[in-house]
Amino acid sequence: GKQSGSAKGTDGAAGSAGTGGAAEATDASADGGKSDDASASGSGADSDPSGDDDGVVTTYKSPHGYSIGLPEGWKYAYAADAGDRFTGPDGQKLLVAWTSTPKSDPVADWKNQERSMVRPHYKVIRIEKVGYRGWNAADWEFTYTDGGTTYRSVDRGFVTDSTHGYALMYTAKADDWGDDLRRDTWQTLTKSFEPAK
Repeated sequence: GKQSGSAKGTDGAAGSAGTGGAAEATDASADGGKSDDASASGSGADSDPSGDDDGVVTTYKSPHGYSIGLPEGWKYAYAADAGDRFTGPDGQKLLVAWTSTPKSDPVADWKNQERSMVRPHYKVIRIEKVGYRGWNAADWEFTYTDGGTTYRSVDRGFVTDSTHGYALMYTAKADDWGDDLRRDTWQTLTKSFEPAK
């Protein structure tokens, strides 16, 4: 099976929910080889078929300094007040938000923001600290209904340094949440994200 044992020790990027802990084991172990990734990308990894393992088809480089790898079928949609919006297949969405004045406690920050959450049939699943690439991070996971469809979102807030805080809010149809493709997509997005320096 997948080395779920190794995921436990590192919090396995805390699984994109309690649903995919084992699927995230590769995420945790791959982070140990970060220097390999950096050297591979310098040698044209974009055109190298072996680069397909990470699920990245194109890399979006933001004028705000961050970059993120997008899986097949994903594209940058538009910039909004809340951040940059991306769309993927079958109703999947990603919002990348950032701040230059991050709060020191992402869990407390999410709990504070949750008080003003207004979405139809909003239901919180969890707000908890997660292990994510050595950054101070927390996941806020919830469901809501839009146009008769129930969606599930995980919003990962994390602080990369004193002047850079980010949130990756990934949304998919709740019915698709257990799919391998959904888990792989979240893993690709979280693994490929690079903050502004």
